[in-house]
Amino acid sequence: MRRVGFIFVLMAALVAIRPLHGEEVHNEAAVVPSSLSETYEDWNVTCTADGSERRCTLSQRQFHKSGQHVLTIELHPAEAGGLQGRLALPFGLYLDKGISFAVDDAKGAKPSRFRTCIPTGCIVQLSFTDATVKSLRGGKVLKLGAFASDSEKEVAFSISLKGFATALDRTIELASKT
Repeated sequence: MRRVGFIFVLMAALVAIRPLHGEEVHNEAAVVPSSLSETYEDWNVTCTADGSERRCTLSQRQFHKSGQHVLTIELHPAEAGGLQGRLALPFGLYLDKGISFAVDDAKGAKPSRFRTCIPTGCIVQLSFTDATVKSLRGGKVLKLGAFASDSEKEVAFSISLKGFATALDRTIELASKT
């Protein structure tokens, strides 16, 4: 009887110090996935790794109810501060007039020029200063103003900033992990 008790105690001790099947042992160093995709309200955070290089972005894609692509904005933290990225808009815009940006009801700055067009739409390179990023963090909507190429009438686009601050914080956090 005493031997059965000893074996029982020994088995209990082994089970207690050994992880259960399927349970991971956590090391001091954090494990960083090779790819990741998370959603924060209207924004997505995506990280991919190619060898030792890791790229994390926050983005938003919009589609018409018919399924047609309307716009995509993709941003990443810039080395010198602020954000850099790209905006893809549909064909049919007056490219020479560019596109203006405004957060909520603030007055927009000088329009940004289109860089090129690709099969999915026309591209605008983005560079937001720290002051603009602060406005984006506190804003509700990023308003875009463009013009139709055929009628030269103004065409408005809006990008929800719901979840932007949280998605940006998460992007910065993930980008800093190596």
